[in-house]
Amino acid sequence: MAENKLDVKTRKPFLTSNQIGLAAAFGGAAFAFRALGIAVPLVPPLVMDPGALMPCLAGMAGGPVVGAIVGIARGIPSGTPIVDLWAQPIKGIYWAFIWTHVILKIEDTKKRWIVFGILTFLLQFFVEQVMFTWGNATLLKLYPFYPTWPFTLAWYAVLYSIFQFIIFAALIKAFPGLFNWKTNKTK
Repeated sequence: MAENKLDVKTRKPFLTSNQIGLAAAFGGAAFAFRALGIAVPLVPPLVMDPGALMPCLAGMAGGPVVGAIVGIARGIPSGTPIVDLWAQPIKGIYWAFIWTHVILKIEDTKKRWIVFGILTFLLQFFVEQVMFTWGNATLLKLYPFYPTWPFTLAWYAVLYSIFQFIIFAALIKAFPGLFNWKTNKTK
C-alpha cells in the first residue's frame, strides 16, 4: 500500500503575531495622540508630540513594515495628511534600519548609548526636519521652501532630539527585550 504524501510548503507569514500586536499597540497610540491633540506646545506651530515617536519605536521594536503601518496610523488623523501619510511611514522604516543595522551592531553598551544619542539628533536634524519642512513648503504651500529652513529651526531640532532620546531611552530601559537591547539580536 502506497502512502499518499502531500507536499506541504510552509510559508513564513508576512507579519508575525508579535508584529501585528506591536502595530496595533503603537498604531493605536500614534492615532490617539494625534486625534486627541496631545502635545506640548512650543512656539506656534511647533509642538513636542509623543505620538510622533510611535512610528520610530514601532520600527525599532517590530521592523520596517510595522514602522510603516504605525506611520500610516499616525498620518490618518493628521491636520496635514498630504505630508504625514508619506513622511511618518518613512520615519518608521528608516528607524527600523538604523536600529537593526547600526545601533544594535555595537557591542559595547556605553558606545551604543552614545551612538544612539548622536544618531537621534542627526536623524532629527538632517532627515525628519528637512522631510517635514519640504513637505509643508512644497505640498501644502505653507511657506516658501528654502534649504536653510532646517538650520533656522536648529533650536527646535536640538530640543526635540533631547525629548526624543529621553522617551526612547526610558522605553528601552523599561522594555529591553522588546527592543533587543541586551541581546543585540536583530529581527
